[in-house]
Amino acid sequence: MATIRFTILMGILLTFVSREAPAQEVREYLDLQTHPIMNFPHKLFGTGFQYFDPKHPPKLSYNHQLKNVNYANYLEYNGGARIWCFGLIVQEFWITKGQARRMVLQEIAYVENFVAQHADKFIIAYSPQQVRDYVKNTDKTIIIFSVEGAEKILHSQQDADFWASKGIAFITLIHLIDGKFGGAATLPSLPTRLINFRGSIRSVFKPHTTKGLTTTGKQAILWLANAGIMIDITHMSPQSKQDALDFMQAKGLAPISTHDSYQPIKNDSRSFTAEQIIQLYQSGGLFSLPVTMEEYKPYKEYQQRLDTMKCHCPGSVDSYKFGYQEVQQLIEKNAGKLLGDSTLAFDKLTEDQKVQLSIGFQTDFNGWTNHSRPRYGPKGCSDTIAGHHYLPIETEGLRHPGLLYSQWELLEKEGVDLQPLLRSSEKFLQLWEGFLERKGKLSL
Repeated sequence: MATIRFTILMGILLTFVSREAPAQEVREYLDLQTHPIMNFPHKLFGTGFQYFDPKHPPKLSYNHQLKNVNYANYLEYNGGARIWCFGLIVQEFWITKGQARRMVLQEIAYVENFVAQHADKFIIAYSPQQVRDYVKNTDKTIIIFSVEGAEKILHSQQDADFWASKGIAFITLIHLIDGKFGGAATLPSLPTRLINFRGSIRSVFKPHTTKGLTTTGKQAILWLANAGIMIDITHMSPQSKQDALDFMQAKGLAPISTHDSYQPIKNDSRSFTAEQIIQLYQSGGLFSLPVTMEEYKPYKEYQQRLDTMKCHCPGSVDSYKFGYQEVQQLIEKNAGKLLGDSTLAFDKLTEDQKVQLSIGFQTDFNGWTNHSRPRYGPKGCSDTIAGHHYLPIETEGLRHPGLLYSQWELLEKEGVDLQPLLRSSEKFLQLWEGFLERKGKLSL
């Protein structure tokens, strides 16, 4: 009898031991897009992902267009982001398919070599499980690879599988110009209009014929999904974006948007309408806002609210705060609709359900764009007050990635709920895991 009891107990014990351990949930600040190695496609920026001599730090301003400020000094042990998606970039003009592939591989090799030399501070994650393991077992800065712009590097399922083998987590399908996959959004500024000249002409003279997602674009989404790579629908023209949302929803695929804005506040062709954000979450996706943004021709009701705000400095951290809280309210107000149960109220949701309604962020430090201006001082909207304590983000702006912590510190101090940002890392990993589970199961 004792032998039987021992056998039963051992069987129960082995059952529990053999069960797969539950995934380590992650709650970290995750930057969904930064570009530290822009010197490969655009040499004028200089190498970003390198160390400077701490005794002679570079003189930097938030107004750093044409300079890459992604120094390794600022990325190691960064208090504002533990996980960084390094967006690999391909030139979109005057480059062959072979050159494009080699360029991305060179970028990967550079980062891998750098990390190997500084393995005590940095580590690359090629899978969601590795991210979970590194968060739990190390204090290192974690790097994930993505690619912005697939026009030159994605031509078949074999290509998609190849990039998956390199650990690419997601690819921004369309970047700056109209191409074989569909139309690109064209911002009001002259440089972007010139870059996407054909799209600009079409948007001005034939706005109702803006190029949408092509059949090849739909096929490319499936190539990526079948390889286990997530699809970023940032940068798409309004019609391409809506086509992608509809197509991915029909296929049961969750889209991500890493750095587009909210149209009622930033009213340009890159932004999402409220309805599109709702549709994205209904498809299980993740929406992310750039940490640097400024209002542009906002809807009347939003402009009226901005006009009545006493302490709002356009282009500073205030613009991000306003946009983030508006998107947060939109999501929380529609929580039941987004989760498929109209009876659900956000404050009654479980933590797992709230993860599904996360909001991401990305800094897009790349050399092309400036970042948030100061609130106070010569470049701000108000003078500083003697004796008052200011955080760096208030008086310096977002000069470099090392000051990102200051933005979160300030917002938390001012009562902003940052939990949706922290939950976005778990949401991102769940999405990545979901794509990997469905590899090779989709067809046009």
